[in-house]
Amino acid sequence: MSVQFALPELGEGVMEGELVTWRVKAGDEVNHDQPLCEVMTDKATIEIPSPVKAKVVSVHATEGHTVKVGDALITFDGGDSDTLKGRPAHGAGHSAPAPAPAPAAKPAPAPAPVAKAAPAPAPTTHASNGSGATAAGPALSVEARSQAARVMAAPSTRRFARERGVELGAVVPSGPAGRVMREDVDRFIREGGIGSSGGITARRGRASSAPTGGEERVAFKGLRKKIAEKMAESKHKAAHFTYVEEADATELVRLREAAKEAGAAQGIKVTFLPIVMKAMVEALRKYPILNSTLDEATSEIVYKHYYNIGLSVQTEDGLTAPVVKNVENKSVLELAAEIQDLVSRARAKKLTREDLTGGTITLTNAGSIGGLFATPIINFPEVAILGFNKIFRKPVVKTIRGVEKIVIRDWTYFSISLDHRIVDGAIAAEFMKEFIKIIEQPSLMMLDRA
Repeated sequence: MSVQFALPELGEGVMEGELVTWRVKAGDEVNHDQPLCEVMTDKATIEIPSPVKAKVVSVHATEGHTVKVGDALITFDGGDSDTLKGRPAHGAGHSAPAPAPAPAAKPAPAPAPVAKAAPAPAPTTHASNGSGATAAGPALSVEARSQAARVMAAPSTRRFARERGVELGAVVPSGPAGRVMREDVDRFIREGGIGSSGGITARRGRASSAPTGGEERVAFKGLRKKIAEKMAESKHKAAHFTYVEEADATELVRLREAAKEAGAAQGIKVTFLPIVMKAMVEALRKYPILNSTLDEATSEIVYKHYYNIGLSVQTEDGLTAPVVKNVENKSVLELAAEIQDLVSRARAKKLTREDLTGGTITLTNAGSIGGLFATPIINFPEVAILGFNKIFRKPVVKTIRGVEKIVIRDWTYFSISLDHRIVDGAIAAEFMKEFIKIIEQPSLMMLDRA
């Protein structure tokens, strides 16, 4: 007997999500709790596990399309159908003849009119060869593509491998449940498994070249699409302006070095971020308007008397912003440990909906990459985002015991973008003045409160 499995509840108030990638296809035998697909909501990317051990008859949703809670995802053949039906989040069972494993029927066509032999987890790309014909990525055999489709890997890893002409089926996986990671593809290339994208060499000795000129189309979906939606909403609704100030970071560097040693003894990696967060809290206490939101429905400014700081984290799939809760109540080492955990889980795609909600202001840090300063986009509906930029050494003039001298100092710039509907330029300048004072003399944080 065949039974359907529907999209379960994804969290309180979340009624739909984008189906980012399938992990299985028609004909596969799946185990209980084996990941079936990844669904992205506006809060997090969620793996949907199998409720039964059974055979997949067909899949009912297309990658890149929106699915609602209760929509049919998969038809199973066999397995513990009573268990499946007994779960409230799953669709009701029904009898149906089992179709052939391939091709799987889909209710809606894919965005591009490209025929597919079977649904594959990887996003479909099309590269023009300049003559009007298209080719799906580098020249790989039908057998190789079929093998690659069965390999467990994230969409970004598939894209990375495809752009370099790597057959995923030839890569030794190191991830959980046999998942191929990006570093596995890197290692495969380094060990001579295949040439770089500049001149792809097949393992069997056949030489082929990557397409030159023309165009390539990649599905606009997943985290990249969510980022685009959030950024467009922010620019459309908030009246952005950015204020930039420089800071002598010499004492900040010294404090971080001391905290780094203390953290290492406990297995905690201490960056500048927890110290910067503590300085933000002290300045926000004096200028609480930056730690607020605008409730447009009631025409009220909502002041937040708690400090939940979102942290921009770059991942393989794009930018995400997990939230460090109640910064005011945690020590530098506690914050460092929490940041370490959040960053690790963000890059492993293990963040929960709770990790991504409740922020009152955001901190973004591009200093490790470089650049003098940036003008970050507000994480709407927050009213402010602080940019922490690179620290560098430079000669500056300092007055020492009444005498001006040229000395070498650690230096940096901070940039803060604000919603001008809520925050005036003068308030932004006063906030930054207070914040920079604490950054330049971090010991000031010890004077007012325990």
